[in-house]
Amino acid sequence: MKNRFFSILTALLIALPLMNCGLPPGSMEDPLDDPLQEPKQASLHDEAKGNTTKDDINDIAYSPDGTKLAVAAGNGIWVYDAQTGQKLAQCSGHIDKVFNLAFHPDGKTMASVGLGQDGTIRIWDVHTGKNLRTFKYQAWDVAYSPDGKTIVCGSEVSDNYNLNLLDADTGKLIRTLSGHTNYSGHTDYVMSLAFSPDGKTIAGAGNSANASLWDANTGKLLRTLTVETYPTLGSNNSVTFSPDGRMIVSQIGPGTIGLWDVHTGKRLQAITNVPSIQKASSVFSPDGKMIAWRKSLDIVLWDVNTGKEVRTLTGYRENNPLRRDRFGRYIWSEDAPFVFLAFNPDGKTIATAGFYSVHLWDVNTGYLRKIIQF
Repeated sequence: MKNRFFSILTALLIALPLMNCGLPPGSMEDPLDDPLQEPKQASLHDEAKGNTTKDDINDIAYSPDGTKLAVAAGNGIWVYDAQTGQKLAQCSGHIDKVFNLAFHPDGKTMASVGLGQDGTIRIWDVHTGKNLRTFKYQAWDVAYSPDGKTIVCGSEVSDNYNLNLLDADTGKLIRTLSGHTNYSGHTDYVMSLAFSPDGKTIAGAGNSANASLWDANTGKLLRTLTVETYPTLGSNNSVTFSPDGRMIVSQIGPGTIGLWDVHTGKRLQAITNVPSIQKASSVFSPDGKMIAWRKSLDIVLWDVNTGKEVRTLTGYRENNPLRRDRFGRYIWSEDAPFVFLAFNPDGKTIATAGFYSVHLWDVNTGYLRKIIQF
């Protein structure tokens, strides 16, 4: 009997040190809500092909039907299911950073811009990730016309800051657009481009507060939206058309965005206290009734007609369960949460991206639904 008792006691003494093997080191001592805790959220598995490597996120874009979300990071592009966050395809081929993306209106292909030594615009099959065509143009941004027949791209120093209108299928140059200037009247490059919904007008903006409008059919510079108060922004300006094509929104100064009448060039509104971020500092909702922008760790929705805030999306804050690991500890992240913004075409979701993660927000509830971590 004594031998049996001592055998059981010995087994228990051996097993006790192993009973904590399912918990991470230090988890018995660590508090559950320590804001200084190192990040422990795992990244998505990177199945990079070829020379593609993940790096800072440079752009995000929804497909026209809202079912896919493309993310440009490093010199690759990752395509995700917009609802589940599941990776659907990967586009590899650029040899330098991918700076901007644009979906074809049919949603089957998309265009991307490679910076620096890459110096190409590439057309991709969204479903397979296959590189279909490559056009040799130095550019900062690219945008499709609403009918998908043409692409506008530009502009780099090596191209004399010109914008190029290309045949979307062949890459053949159709016409050149020029005349964008900075605050001092000197020719400047364009880092953000947009076609009007009717395809008749092209808007462009750079790192000054000015924005320019061109006639897409003739290439003629129609007008320059000039803000003389702020010569430079310290970040890249962006320009976005309202869904009806009557207005554009662009950054007009540090912490200030402007709403402009496209046909007259008159500034309609100035929204202040908006944090300056790299680009896409504000975007129209698909119905044109709201503008979204970042405010600290929140997203603000602003009513275009009344000039008042509609609601604030606060899902990035600590109490959201997506910001905690499986042990309930808060995931401390220094990632800039909102460098880029994009509305899903259905108007129900906003995607925001920092340098290393994409956040999907419910527009109506303000709830943070999903994080895609890079």
